[in-house]
This record gives sequence, structure tokens and C-alpha cells, in this order.
Amino acid sequence: MFLAEMGLTQHDSLTAAQTAANEAASASGGRVFTCVAFRQGGRLMLTTAFSYAFLIRHVVSEPAVKGGNPRMATNRPVDTGHVRSITKYLAENERDYILPPVTLNVRTIPAIHIPRGNFASTVGFVVVGDETRFSITDGQHRLLAITRRSENIPDDSTFMGDSISVVIVIEPDLARIHQDFADAAQTKQIPASLLAAFNTREPLNRTLTKIVDESTLFRGRIDETSKSLSKNSPAVFLLNQVRGMVKELLFHDYALSEASIPARTLQAIGTAEAQDAFVERTLSMLNTLTEHMMPWKAIAQLPTTGGPANQVVDFRKHYVNMTATGLVIIGHVAYEIEKNPDPEWRKARYIELATKIDWRRDAEMWQGNIINGDKITTTRGPGRVAAKRVMDAIGLTTPELNIPFQPLAEL
Repeated sequence: MFLAEMGLTQHDSLTAAQTAANEAASASGGRVFTCVAFRQGGRLMLTTAFSYAFLIRHVVSEPAVKGGNPRMATNRPVDTGHVRSITKYLAENERDYILPPVTLNVRTIPAIHIPRGNFASTVGFVVVGDETRFSITDGQHRLLAITRRSENIPDDSTFMGDSISVVIVIEPDLARIHQDFADAAQTKQIPASLLAAFNTREPLNRTLTKIVDESTLFRGRIDETSKSLSKNSPAVFLLNQVRGMVKELLFHDYALSEASIPARTLQAIGTAEAQDAFVERTLSMLNTLTEHMMPWKAIAQLPTTGGPANQVVDFRKHYVNMTATGLVIIGHVAYEIEKNPDPEWRKARYIELATKIDWRRDAEMWQGNIINGDKITTTRGPGRVAAKRVMDAIGLTTPELNIPFQPLAEL
């Protein structure tokens, strides 16, 4: 099916189509948008861009009420927390942000003028009358965040002049609109490691990538894209597992909620100087451990690819410090060591951490806490018990530990 068969008004040229659209807009008090008209799944669709001011006036959100019948509304119930987080993102990054396109629905076909021809897609001109209202197929929370942000912007802000790309579906059937929402929602969650690698706006992730890039052990040996580490992977850790260790170093809590991280990071390493200092001290710790601790010392001598690199697979089977749990224990102990301002004292403790502790899985100190049978426990309580044993072994004294339950598996 060509666009000519979908009820659009055709003209002998693009200029004639534009002229006709402008005349229709003048007569009706409407507005002309340049668009691309195309077909998808047998239906007519348009793509263009709306300014935020226009979007707020002409796009309506019709969310279902929680506990009610969602089939009677156009959109799902509003997640107020999600709206809040997007609004905060827009407020904090007004001159450096991105919002993905939204998908809108209009139930009656507006006036669309295109050049004549048997095209599957073409540039055209759509006339939007003042009475035209669009509903949201996908992007409800983005629209609500834009609306909320518009209610609280400084006088010198250019925010309301910004625009967002829109895809407009011509669809009168509410059931099909609901199906479009379900179809558009079939996206795959970004693995935590990949998100950590890409989202360098967050200072925690910025320092994380520097640590990985400059560490003797980690450089070239971290899987930054996967959700889980394959048994036969030559990578030593996932990026998100290293991030768990960094969270222990900064906050003494690898399981700190993502919502809390921006404010806590601002307190801990809010300036470039503080971030550089943190990276330097973390690299010093990691490089000291790598120089003295098995199997990190052996791995650092291996190439990052090829047959010899596969020795990592065997090391992972036999050593606690080759697991996410082991990394968290190291981060937890290092948090206590880093309290001392003397670099020589810290280095001596890290050498003890590397040489006095038996990191093999069958070592006595891990039994009954993180090691149960052939498996390593991925819960917080046993990990804290193991960390306490490590600190006792190297002469660190800490207050009694309050040990809530928290799974490590999310790392």
C-alpha cells in the first residue's frame, strides 16, 4: 500500500503541498509542521518534532487509576517516582540532557499534504488545528516530567523552547492503542555493567572507569557489557562487580540504593580534585594487592587474550578474591584502612591483606560464613562476618557489626 492510497491530499510538487498546507492553517487557525509520512504495519504514521510549549498544550495524558480498570484509560497508572527522577534529571542538566522520542496517537487524521507519487514514505506537511489533541502511546512519564519542570523554571531558562521528536500514529481504536503501548514496551533492560560504563555523568561511574583503565589488574580484563560473567570468560570481573567494591570504598555499603548515590557521591567526592585523589588512593591499594596477592599477581603477568588468559577460569573456581563477594570484602576492609592518613601504614596493611589472608576457597576462615559446601554465599550477613575475620587477622579493630540481610547477587 502506497501513501497515495491512505487518504492524504496530493499535490503536483512539494512547494504546492506546502502552499496548500499554509492556506489550510491560515483558514483554520492551525499550525503547519513539516513531517515525514510513512507506513508501518499497514498504518499511516508521521514523524516530526514538537516544542515543549506545544507538547504541553496539545498532548493529553489519560492515566488509569490504580485499582481501577486500565482498559478504560489510554495510559497506564503514573509512577510518580519515575516522573520525579526525570524532572530532577532535567533540572540538573538543562544544558546537557537527552530525551528519547515519544510516540503519540491521534484518532482522526489531520490534514496532511504531500507531493504526488507512489511513495512508501515522503516529506509532507501536517496541519494541526488548535482543537487537535494527541494522546500518549509511549512517553507518558517524559511528558509529565516536562510539564512539571515547566512549572518551576528560572526566568532566563530556554527550556520551554526545546523540542522533542515525536512519532504520530493514526489510530482510532482504543484496544489497538493499548496494544501499541504493550508492543512499544518490549525493550530489554540495559545490563548494569553497560549502564555503569556509559553513564559517566555520575561521578561514581567516572571514577570507576578511570580505576579500571589505569589498574594493573583490571585494564583489559573487565567485562563491561554483560549482565553475568560466563563460566569460561577470561575476564576477571564484571564492571558492575568492581562498582560494588568502589561503593564499599566510598560509602561502606555496596548495596546503597541508586537513588541515594548522587547525593552521597556529592558529599564524598563532589569535586574533580576529590575524585582524582580517590582514584589515586584506590589505584595504590589495587596495585599493592596485585603485586603481592595470589592469584591477582599471577593474572597480572598473563596476556588479556589467547590461551594463557584462560587460566583466569581456573583461578575463579578456587579463589574467593575472584568473586563479587571477595571484591566486596576487600572494599569493606579497605574502607577501614583508608581512614588512616599515613600512606606507609596503609600500604603495610594492604600487604598484610594480600599475604596474611588465605584467599583460597577451602581456607578455614571462609568456612561457615561465605562458603557453604561447593557454593559461595551471596548474602550480606555472611560477607560481613567474613570481613570481620579478615580485619581481625590483620589487626584492625572495628565496632560490633550490625548485619542486615542483603543479597550480593544483584552485583
